[in-house]
Amino acid sequence: MPHGLSSPQPTSLLVKRRQVIDRAWLAYIEDGVEPVGLSAEIVRSWRRARESFGVDPTIRRALRSLPADELADRRRRDPVFRLAEPVLEEFAQRLGSVHHVLAYFDAAGWMLSLQGHPGVVEGVSDINFAPGACWAEESAGTNGPGTAIREARPVEVFASEHFVEAWQTWSCAGAPIFRPGDPVPVGLVDITGPWEIYSPQALLLAKAIARNVEVRLAQAQSVRDEVIRFAFRDGRGSPEPLLAVDTEGRILAANAAAAARIGLPSGRLPADLRQVLDPIRTASPEADRMVEWRDMRLLSRPVLHDGCPVGSVLRAVAPASPAGRSRATVRSQAPVRWSFEKILSECGALEAALEVAKVASRNALPVVLFGESGTGKELFAQAIHGASARSASPFVAVNCGSIPAPLLEAELFGYEPGAFTGGRKDGNAGKFEEASGGTLFLDEVSELSPQGQTALLRVLQEREIVRLGGSSPRRVDVRIIAATNRELRGEVAARRFRQDLYYRLDVLSLSIPPLRQRVEDIPLLAQAFLEQAEAEVGRSGLSLSDEAVAALQGFSWPGNVRQLQNVVLRAAAMATGKEILASHLPAEISLGVADAPRERAPIPDGPERLALATRLDRHGWNVARAAAELGVSRMTLYRRMQRLGLERPRS
Repeated sequence: MPHGLSSPQPTSLLVKRRQVIDRAWLAYIEDGVEPVGLSAEIVRSWRRARESFGVDPTIRRALRSLPADELADRRRRDPVFRLAEPVLEEFAQRLGSVHHVLAYFDAAGWMLSLQGHPGVVEGVSDINFAPGACWAEESAGTNGPGTAIREARPVEVFASEHFVEAWQTWSCAGAPIFRPGDPVPVGLVDITGPWEIYSPQALLLAKAIARNVEVRLAQAQSVRDEVIRFAFRDGRGSPEPLLAVDTEGRILAANAAAAARIGLPSGRLPADLRQVLDPIRTASPEADRMVEWRDMRLLSRPVLHDGCPVGSVLRAVAPASPAGRSRATVRSQAPVRWSFEKILSECGALEAALEVAKVASRNALPVVLFGESGTGKELFAQAIHGASARSASPFVAVNCGSIPAPLLEAELFGYEPGAFTGGRKDGNAGKFEEASGGTLFLDEVSELSPQGQTALLRVLQEREIVRLGGSSPRRVDVRIIAATNRELRGEVAARRFRQDLYYRLDVLSLSIPPLRQRVEDIPLLAQAFLEQAEAEVGRSGLSLSDEAVAALQGFSWPGNVRQLQNVVLRAAAMATGKEILASHLPAEISLGVADAPRERAPIPDGPERLALATRLDRHGWNVARAAAELGVSRMTLYRRMQRLGLERPRS
């Protein structure tokens, strides 16, 4: 495997080569003269750029770019990039001394990362060869990454072989990355440098890096495939059609009934079934979903590995009516993934809320959870359900604020056949029936319309529902957990919430404090989120610097725990080394743009506080070294400092 780039070809040979291509390019651009003496892939690419895509050869920069949040999201969601990142970092260090840069592109031509020689990084930024830019042929014409993706083969583009004149300062070599057995690229590695120091080994190195990523991809896919097949094993003897697929639609296992009814000649799901499933995976990749396809209703149950969806097991559960074909239903039963043991805290207020929640888990009384958005209300609801006697029965989550008022009763209580236009021909069970025997979680309950509040009160009083369009009552045994980010007493006083419904719901209540009131929990939570993030971004051994932890503790977190989790995930993706620095955090956190450090009441000096301050002073307030000397973890020392009110002195 090449370890770098050799000395460039003699300048005179490069100049002669460029002069020949310059003449061919000028003749093609000005007069449409068919190019001669160029490789077949370059000729095909010039034709596409001119005749199919209408690319302007006089543009100065790549025209399409992603906003920063969309780029971060695309990086986070790309499983190939997460596997490639450690490989790219290793090879980029070798390129820093040879005047080249190493870029990674996704399958659509969007650049996700760029590393290498700092001067070259700055130089290529003039043409927007930078993370977030699109270099697909459709918008950028002939170029190494875009043409290699289009041709699905390694491609070198030298100087004026680029269709756009502004790109001709550079030479690039792109090598696609493929999944085992799949001819369609899933990513691309590109090496770019000034045309004057062109190296014939650039393409060899790009291909070597791509092959390295493919090996990691094959290993990871093998593990994921086994996880999916294992999930299929328990039901393979089912008389109903049952099959296991990965997220790309590859069929990994199927029983005889599935082969007979669905037909699996290509080893992949039929195209129209993939179209039905794809929006579901995007909207709620970790939830069970029911879909209707042709003459079948299929339950899609996700298969998770390291906390991420890697595929699903599909089971045919009942025939579907012709009127409902190819339509996905709304999420119903949410998987219970949280328990009390997973709620991390050393905050007195949150520990008090946990004690109330544990009391609630030992009975079936209604519960109301109060807390700002992002504090973890559904987490508490799942933990209560999971520790209760109802844990083996369904936990069904409903967001009351997202259901239009005209559809509320049909959604909660179900409807009979022919109840309204557009409904399923054979009717439908509502959320109360789905949750019978278990728990119904009503999130944003304060957003219920007056009509919805009245209907809910009736069910709580009578313990039975009547489907829309029906007359026969149906008994339901459901435990209600409601959640709101509004003070319900105030909503009652303002006549926006029924008083009698409030008294029915608010038998047990608990308040979940916002993160800004749990400063001592921030290092603990950040470390836990970092461990989760490592799996998502395909990295390991990451740590938070003292400065990063201090910046996290100095922010007020309007988005609460959910925002902290997203910030840590972003930092794990953006960090260039093993240690996450304050500079890897969003500017409003690292620079204190939106938040000034909170003022805290002074804590009197005592023997323990003075001893610890002296120890930290001796180590220059390096928490890692002080913790090592004390024989405790860094997180333990942070919590001790927080309790004693010790902060790094400001310079």
